[in-house]
Amino acid sequence: MEQPDAAVLISGDPEVVGCTLAEGSALLNMRTYVYYALNDVGAFVWDALREPVAFGSLVERVCSEFGAPAARVEADLAQLVRQMDAAGLVQCRQP
Repeated sequence: MEQPDAAVLISGDPEVVGCTLAEGSALLNMRTYVYYALNDVGAFVWDALREPVAFGSLVERVCSEFGAPAARVEADLAQLVRQMDAAGLVQCRQP
Protein backbone atom coordinates (compact mmCIF):
# COMPACT_ATOMS: atom_id res chain seq x y z
CA MET A 1 0.00 0.00 0.00
CA GLU A 2 1.20 3.48 -0.83
CA GLN A 3 0.34 6.62 1.10
CA PRO A 4 -3.37 6.27 1.99
CA ASP A 5 -5.55 9.13 0.88
CA ALA A 6 -7.97 10.78 3.30
CA ALA A 7 -10.98 8.79 2.07
CA VAL A 8 -9.49 5.28 2.38
CA LEU A 9 -11.52 3.25 4.86
CA ILE A 10 -9.44 1.28 7.35
CA SER A 11 -10.68 -1.33 9.79
CA GLY A 12 -9.17 -4.01 11.96
CA ASP A 13 -9.08 -7.43 10.32
CA PRO A 14 -11.63 -9.75 11.96
CA GLU A 15 -8.96 -12.47 12.19
CA VAL A 16 -6.93 -10.32 14.59
CA VAL A 17 -7.61 -10.24 18.32
CA GLY A 18 -6.24 -7.68 20.72
CA CYS A 19 -5.96 -7.03 24.41
CA THR A 20 -5.11 -3.96 26.42
CA LEU A 21 -1.86 -3.94 28.38
CA ALA A 22 -0.54 -1.52 31.00
CA GLU A 23 1.15 0.49 28.25
CA GLY A 24 -0.47 -0.18 24.89
CA SER A 25 -1.97 -3.31 23.39
CA ALA A 26 -1.00 -6.72 22.07
CA LEU A 27 -2.45 -8.08 18.85
CA LEU A 28 -2.51 -11.66 17.63
CA ASN A 29 -3.01 -12.44 13.97
CA MET A 30 -4.99 -15.71 14.11
CA ARG A 31 -3.94 -16.67 10.57
CA THR A 32 -0.21 -16.46 11.23
CA TYR A 33 -0.12 -16.76 15.05
CA VAL A 34 2.24 -13.79 15.19
CA TYR A 35 1.94 -11.31 18.06
CA TYR A 36 2.41 -7.57 17.68
CA ALA A 37 2.89 -4.95 20.38
CA LEU A 38 1.47 -1.44 20.14
CA ASN A 39 2.37 1.59 22.22
CA ASP A 40 -0.34 3.83 23.65
CA VAL A 41 -0.84 5.72 20.37
CA GLY A 42 -0.99 2.46 18.41
CA ALA A 43 -3.48 1.10 20.94
CA PHE A 44 -5.64 4.22 20.47
CA VAL A 45 -5.54 3.68 16.70
CA TRP A 46 -6.37 -0.03 17.02
CA ASP A 47 -9.36 0.80 19.23
CA ALA A 48 -10.56 3.32 16.61
CA LEU A 49 -10.39 0.61 13.94
CA ARG A 50 -13.15 -1.50 15.48
CA GLU A 51 -15.39 0.11 12.87
CA PRO A 52 -14.24 1.27 9.42
CA VAL A 53 -12.85 4.78 9.62
CA ALA A 54 -11.56 7.11 6.92
CA PHE A 55 -7.83 7.77 7.11
CA GLY A 56 -8.44 11.54 7.29
CA SER A 57 -10.83 11.11 10.21
CA LEU A 58 -8.31 8.88 11.97
CA VAL A 59 -5.63 11.56 11.58
CA GLU A 60 -8.01 14.12 13.14
CA ARG A 61 -8.80 11.82 16.07
CA VAL A 62 -5.14 11.18 16.83
CA CYS A 63 -4.32 14.89 16.58
CA SER A 64 -7.16 15.73 18.94
CA GLU A 65 -6.30 13.01 21.46
CA PHE A 66 -2.54 13.56 21.59
CA GLY A 67 -2.21 17.24 20.61
CA ALA A 68 0.29 16.49 17.85
CA PRO A 69 0.77 18.45 14.61
CA ALA A 70 -1.35 17.14 11.71
CA ALA A 71 1.57 16.76 9.28
CA ARG A 72 3.51 14.62 11.73
CA VAL A 73 0.46 12.51 12.64
CA GLU A 74 -0.41 11.96 8.99
CA ALA A 75 3.11 10.76 8.14
CA ASP A 76 3.42 8.53 11.19
CA LEU A 77 -0.08 7.14 10.83
CA ALA A 78 0.47 6.39 7.14
CA GLN A 79 3.58 4.41 8.08
CA LEU A 80 1.69 2.53 10.82
CA VAL A 81 -1.21 1.68 8.49
CA ARG A 82 1.22 0.43 5.81
CA GLN A 83 2.97 -1.78 8.37
CA MET A 84 -0.31 -3.08 9.77
CA ASP A 85 -1.60 -3.76 6.25
CA ALA A 86 1.58 -5.68 5.35
CA ALA A 87 1.20 -7.76 8.53
CA GLY A 88 -2.45 -8.55 7.73
CA LEU A 89 -3.78 -6.68 10.76
CA VAL A 90 -6.06 -4.25 8.94
CA GLN A 91 -8.26 -4.07 5.88
CA CYS A 92 -8.08 -1.00 3.64
CA ARG A 93 -10.55 -0.17 0.90
CA GLN A 94 -11.71 2.76 -1.17
CA PRO A 95 -15.17 4.06 -0.22
